[in-house]
Amino acid sequence: MIVSKPLFIHQYPDWTKFRYNAQSVIDALGQTRLQEGALVGVADLVCNSDFETKMLARDIAANYALDGNELDLQNLEGEIQKKNSAKNDIRNFVGAIQNAKLPLTEERLFAWHAAIGQNKVKSYRTKESIAGTFTGVSPERIPHEMERFMDWFENSTQDGAIKAAIAHFWFLTIRPFEDGNGRIARALSAMLLARSEDTSRCQYALNEQILKDREKYIETLFKAQAGNGDLTEWILWFLNAMRKSIEDCSKETAGALKRMQFLQRNQQADLSARERKIVEAVWSGALPQVFSVKEAAALTGTSHDSALRDIQDLIQKEIARPENKGGRSQKYSLI
Repeated sequence: MIVSKPLFIHQYPDWTKFRYNAQSVIDALGQTRLQEGALVGVADLVCNSDFETKMLARDIAANYALDGNELDLQNLEGEIQKKNSAKNDIRNFVGAIQNAKLPLTEERLFAWHAAIGQNKVKSYRTKESIAGTFTGVSPERIPHEMERFMDWFENSTQDGAIKAAIAHFWFLTIRPFEDGNGRIARALSAMLLARSEDTSRCQYALNEQILKDREKYIETLFKAQAGNGDLTEWILWFLNAMRKSIEDCSKETAGALKRMQFLQRNQQADLSARERKIVEAVWSGALPQVFSVKEAAALTGTSHDSALRDIQDLIQKEIARPENKGGRSQKYSLI
C-alpha cells in the first residue's frame, strides 16, 4: 500500500487564498489595538531618542538571535546611532521601520539579503530550500511567487497587524533566499506594523517576545505551512506575541511616565545639589526606591547627619516620605 505524503500549503492551487476565523481574529485584534494605542500615547509623551535606540537594538538583537546569531547590544546601539554610516545589515533593519512608507521592491529585498546572507549575488535561490521537514517553494516558481507577494504587500487593504502576520508567514513559506529568510520575514512584519501605527519608531521589541517563545513560534509556523490555508492559529499566536511585547514595554514606559509626572509636580521645588542628586538617583536606579540614610550618605559623600537633614528637607517639601518601620532601620521613598 502506497501512502502519499501530505502536501505543504504552497503545493495547493491558489494557495495564497488564506483564510481565518474572522470572529476569533477580530476579537484578538481589538484587544491588541487597545493595548497598542495606550502604549503609543504614553510613548509619545515620555520616550526619547535613547529609549528608542535601546528598544530598536533589543528588537534587532532578538531577530538575529532567532537565527542563532548573537549581537552585542552596546555595539548595536552604537551602530544604530551612526544612522547612514552604520553597517549595511543594521542600516537596512533600521530602515525597515524608519523608512517603512517606502515601497517594498525586489531591489530593496536583494539589498537586505546581500547585507546579511552568505550569497552576495542579487538573486533568488536556485536550489531547493529545506527547513527541518518543510520544503519551500521550488526555485523556478520563486520570481512569480515573489511578484504576487510584493503586489499584495503594497496594495492589500487588510488591517496592518493581520497583514504583518500573514506577510511573515507568506515570505517564510516561499523562502526566496538561500539564507536569512527568517530575519527578513521579521523585518517585513516590523515594516507593516510601523506603517499601520504611522510611526518611524520601534514601539516595542516584538522579536524579544518571539525569542522567548521560539519553540511555539516554529511549531505554529510549521503547522500552518503543512495545512491547507487556514491561518487562524498562526494569526492568533502572532497577535498574542504582540500583546505580550506591548505589555512588557508598557511596564517600562510606566516608570518613565511617573518620573515625568513627578518632575512636573516638583519643578518649582528649591532643591540643593545633594537633594537633587538623591532624587535623580532614585529614578535612575542608582539608589533603591526605598532607601536608608546610610545609602543616601554614601551616594552624596556626606555624613549620616547631613544626609538625614537632606532627607528631612525633602520630606518637608513633600517630595519624600518616611516608610513605616521607624527607628534605626528607618527607610524613605519619594512620593
